Amino acid sequence: MKVYDTIFEAVVHWIAWGFEAVIFAYFISYFLLNVLSLVLSFWYCRKYSQSTLTNPIDFEALDELKNLLPPVTLVVPAYNEERVIAHSIRSLLALSYSRLEVVVVNDGSRDGTLDELIRSFSLRRSEVRPSGGLPTKPVKGIYISAVEPRVVVVDKVNGGKADSINAGINFSQSPYFIGMDADSLFEPEAVSHALRLILEDPEHVVAVGGVVRGINGSIVDAGRIRRPHLLFNFWVIIQVIEYLRSFLAGRTAWSLMNGLVIIPGAFGLFQKAAVVEAGGYATDTVTEDFELTLRMHRYAREKGLKWRIMLAPDAVCWTEMPASRKVLSSQRKRWHEGLLQTLLLHRKMLFNWRYGVVGLVALPYELFYEAGGPLIEILGLVLMPVLFLLGWVDESAFVVFTALAFFAGVLFSLMAVLIDQIYFPRYHFPRDAILLLAFSLIECFGYRQLYLWWRLEATWNFFFGTVVWRVSERSGFATRAEG
Repeated sequence: MKVYDTIFEAVVHWIAWGFEAVIFAYFISYFLLNVLSLVLSFWYCRKYSQSTLTNPIDFEALDELKNLLPPVTLVVPAYNEERVIAHSIRSLLALSYSRLEVVVVNDGSRDGTLDELIRSFSLRRSEVRPSGGLPTKPVKGIYISAVEPRVVVVDKVNGGKADSINAGINFSQSPYFIGMDADSLFEPEAVSHALRLILEDPEHVVAVGGVVRGINGSIVDAGRIRRPHLLFNFWVIIQVIEYLRSFLAGRTAWSLMNGLVIIPGAFGLFQKAAVVEAGGYATDTVTEDFELTLRMHRYAREKGLKWRIMLAPDAVCWTEMPASRKVLSSQRKRWHEGLLQTLLLHRKMLFNWRYGVVGLVALPYELFYEAGGPLIEILGLVLMPVLFLLGWVDESAFVVFTALAFFAGVLFSLMAVLIDQIYFPRYHFPRDAILLLAFSLIECFGYRQLYLWWRLEATWNFFFGTVVWRVSERSGFATRAEG
């Protein structure tokens, strides 16, 4: 019996030691990678900010030379957007970049979206032929505005957002297009800022992502954000911090290394020919923006093309963020399911030197820290205290674990807010800055663990359930009437 106890204790000891080693390897490597990302992001944002200050865009000259600039098509997929669609289109037409075409794709709406567009823009049926060959659901009709010739409406059978954007690409007449959401608002200079990166290197830069910010609580006047303001809502403020950390303290670093694998669906500027060449948006995934970006990287490396995909941190799109736990959890589960879908679809790229930084660094990061992170972190949060209480983890190791699991996250959130306030500030009120700093301190104590659980649920659903598109409910934002 004594021998059995000794063997048992030895086995338990080695299991505990192995578990501790895995947990520490995960958290330490995650911490170091994020520190590196912060350093690169600070450098990139500082360099980018200095460049834009030294060589600012002259918008008056831009307007005078508009015929020398490439036209850009805004592709707006719309499904049951009767309440906001006319307002959104007018705001797009008011952007500072004058060579714009707006292609609205009515994706089989069941409300009065098409009727509202016909009424607001005096639409007339037309016989426009598609200029792209991407497969889509049947198109029922094409309309052109009699009062604003830049507005084209494609009426089609419902096929989802990806199918709608493909239809919009087919009927766009510009060499570049922007995929977006119907309820998103761009800052007036957003298109110009995004296009700048392409014009600086048109031979290689084929896609530029903008930065997405939360419109909740802000005042909108005639389609423009007149007063950026934080809504005092726990879920909204937490998301604002998450977005700052994701874009300004994460994706900027990946952009610097040409390892950016997600161009946001709310604001992505693309070279049309490159997207068509790569096959357009996939309709069999719930995160079509991630899948397209990754497929463009894959296509370029396999064809020997030196494409670059970048982020413009001053090209800003405002969108409504989920304001309740229920809607936010649904959105985040969909994102995680889409991550797993896309990683499985492009598993050939993982750890493959042929795909450069994306294959050797970016995708392994997504696999270990985004896809696999929830399970490892939750196990660590549950089992490490148990092992400490049982005396199988010493006090110093437990203190290091606690610091990495909680306070490292606080540090990264604070640094993201700092980057935002130094280089690209949008919230100028002391109240908003204080809220961002305060919520950065508490995010890792409760919300982080809840978010991990949502992602763990999504992982279970991916392997043992059904992955479906979850519709996000929107309540609208504060606005002042036009005119």
